[in-house]
Amino acid sequence: MNRLPVVAVVGAPNVGKSSLVNRIMRRRGSVVSEQPGTTRDRAYNRAEWAGREFMLVDTGGMEPRAKVGLEALVTLQARIAVEEADVVLHLTDARLGTTEADAAIARELRRARAKTVLAVNKLDNPADDTERHRFYTLGEGEPHAISALHGIGVGDLLDVVVSLLPEYEPDSEDELPALTIVGRPNVGKSTLLNRLLGTDRAVVSETAGTTTDAVAGEIEVEVEGEIERYLLLDTAGVSKGARRAQGVPYYSSLRTSEAIRRSDVSLLLVDAVDGVVAGDLRIAREIEEAGSSCGVVINKRDLVGAERLREIEGLISARLTDLKPRAVHISALTGAGVDRVLPFAARIGRAYRLRVPTHEIAEFISEVVGRSAPPRGVKIRYATQTGTAPPRFTLFASRPKALPESYLRYVENALRERYGLWGVSVRIRVKSSR
Repeated sequence: MNRLPVVAVVGAPNVGKSSLVNRIMRRRGSVVSEQPGTTRDRAYNRAEWAGREFMLVDTGGMEPRAKVGLEALVTLQARIAVEEADVVLHLTDARLGTTEADAAIARELRRARAKTVLAVNKLDNPADDTERHRFYTLGEGEPHAISALHGIGVGDLLDVVVSLLPEYEPDSEDELPALTIVGRPNVGKSTLLNRLLGTDRAVVSETAGTTTDAVAGEIEVEVEGEIERYLLLDTAGVSKGARRAQGVPYYSSLRTSEAIRRSDVSLLLVDAVDGVVAGDLRIAREIEEAGSSCGVVINKRDLVGAERLREIEGLISARLTDLKPRAVHISALTGAGVDRVLPFAARIGRAYRLRVPTHEIAEFISEVVGRSAPPRGVKIRYATQTGTAPPRFTLFASRPKALPESYLRYVENALRERYGLWGVSVRIRVKSSR
């Protein structure tokens, strides 16, 4: 499979990696904070410069001497990004000068297969870049002077980066559909992601909220004998009051909302011990409003009994009535049931992209009307599908305004039953048959 060339941005903590990524992407994508270590996972972004497309990877601060704890996990993430990369952009801080961390990172990069480009950040005066010369001692070639904050020198730096990228011919296929794992903090999203991808792609820690950026990988899943490909995203936990918070929690919640909007399928991860709580309902409502589809994955089944799982499934049916999602239960920690997750998500994705021939939907709605007629004086004369992802249908009736909401819900439920639209927003509008 053809893949986009990969550019990994690495460096010591707080040298401005996320600021540079945001500058390149021309938007606030990665979480930026004055606090070192804000980025913990690798965050993947599709970028373009001078007509060349590439995958831009933001990483957490590398601390090569770290052996245990969160710093070691974050450094491992950065090392994996280096292994995947075709070009590594080593970012340093002019205000700090060459540090021991910079030297240790440079030594690691000399052993990597990827080509390295050295950039010196926070040189805000384009007329004076003499400070960059001190970085020749790292042995990584010419240090390129930039200011990620002001955009100075970033274009010239990208010219060098794309000149080193391998040739890439894009597939003729459409952009991959996206699958997102969402949920409250510490329900096991990153553990599940690592199970699905078979690699420690996301940082896993006992600390709630460890994941702050959406990270992605491509996955393949077989459904009914056919192979489908998805872009798999992980997101930060959406905590109560995140939108009213400041700094990292606020921007992490924005990233999660953006991931939901990008996604064809959002898997809502629910904690079997806690059950369905208000935070889960808020996320489900956001999924529905974004026009994504939803499946519920009940995690930590190894900690509860079968009766508790049935109770949670009942709560899902009772409370998530708009999307009517189905659920599977797993243990991301032990791997039990995880093999069901991707086929489950792919079936939801197929329903989300459902396209029914016009004659078939017209005949089916006629059957539905025949089983239970609309109120007296209203005649549904015709029906057609007018959109997909999510599926949208239009009914043509003699008196559209006289058709009550309860009857539209009846039609919606009939469509769900017939076409398996569980967890999918079914949108119906009524127009005058005149």
